[in-house]
Amino acid sequence: MFKKIFYSVVRVLFNGLFFGIYGLHVEGRENIPRKGAIIVAPNHKSNFDPPIVGVAFKDRIIHYMAKEELFKNPIFGYILRQFGTFPVKRGSIDRMAIRRAILELKEGNALGIFPEGTRIQREGLGRFHSGMASLAFMSGVSILPVAVVGSVTMPRKCGPLAVLIGKPIEVKKQRADDEAVEALNKKVKEEIQKLTDEYMEKINTK
Repeated sequence: MFKKIFYSVVRVLFNGLFFGIYGLHVEGRENIPRKGAIIVAPNHKSNFDPPIVGVAFKDRIIHYMAKEELFKNPIFGYILRQFGTFPVKRGSIDRMAIRRAILELKEGNALGIFPEGTRIQREGLGRFHSGMASLAFMSGVSILPVAVVGSVTMPRKCGPLAVLIGKPIEVKKQRADDEAVEALNKKVKEEIQKLTDEYMEKINTK
């Protein structure tokens, strides 16, 4: 009960911040499955990206994998856990985090993974790590490509802020080799770049 109230209050605050102050624009909500497991794969420019994508998804809670260091602060760690976020160790295979991720998907939840693995504070996309694609192949769960535009300068407001949600990319459950993982990463990356390019072209021609 407390968790639901806490989540609702914080969500209202984030809605006011991102939509009211930053003028967040969202496209592609019709591509979000109303229920069932899905891997949400946004690009990563800012620490604000998780809540920005979270409010864009409205009624669906995204259970993010987040770097272990964020949980060292007990207060911040507590807040993260209230939102279904769980830690992952970077630089090694974290089997506990993988089991938790698979469990979230088996329970029909939306799992959030930033394929770049860290913030890329420059133009363009960074290198995609293998985790997102590997989990998709292990589970047979579709990937939802998401482009976040304009968050890199936050908290300063220097331009349009948008979340662009692409169509789900279907993934067949299989034992995937490095080549298959790389091909899936490339497909998701190209879709995120396409969403970004089309949006920027649209606002620049207004």
